[in-house]
Parts: sequence; C-alpha cells; structure tokens
Amino acid sequence: MRERDGIYWWPPGQPLNSSMPQRVPVKPQGNINVIVRLEWPEHDEWVPGRAIRWRDGCVMVLCYPPGAPSSTDELIVWLRARDVYTSIPRRPKPARPLWGPKAQKPAASGGT
Repeated sequence: MRERDGIYWWPPGQPLNSSMPQRVPVKPQGNINVIVRLEWPEHDEWVPGRAIRWRDGCVMVLCYPPGAPSSTDELIVWLRARDVYTSIPRRPKPARPLWGPKAQKPAASGGT
C-alpha cells in the first residue's frame, strides 16, 4: 500500500484495468490533463491525472488521489486508452425510455 502520514491513499497493487504496451517509450511525450477510470477489486473510481506517455492503445498516467495533501505519493500506471479521457465521457443512452408514453410500466405484484 502507498502510505503517507499514516494514511493509505491508494489500494494495494495496480488497478485491475492496468495494461502495459509491449514496447515502452523512453522519453515523456506530453503532459495532458485527463480523467481516468481506475478499476479496483472493491470499486471503480474516476480521478484526474496527467497523460505523459502513450503507445499501442495504452497511456501512462500520473494520478494524485483526490483530497490528499500535495506531499502524497502519486500513482503512475499504464492504462488502456479506453479508460483515459480528456473530457467527462457521456453516459450511454438507456435501452428503453425511463419515462413518457413509451416507458414500460412496472409489473403489478400478484399478492392476495
């Protein structure tokens, strides 16, 4: 675990969605503000980060835990490109309307 001042800011190990490319760029390629999805065994979370390298559908991201002091250790991780965004991703449309005339009504309970 990454500990600082007696507090754990990141779960142990790497996120489940980490993915490293076969060949890693040696030099940093940029410093782009991003929003990343980190998948942990217990939960998913969205955190801000900085994309510093990328290759073959993977992005190296530097993340600081939200709400942590500036002295806290950062997380540097390779993630799949589909988990790295430069803006907040849109939510998918529901398969069926949730309200309105075409919305399905809940089934009536058949109690006696």
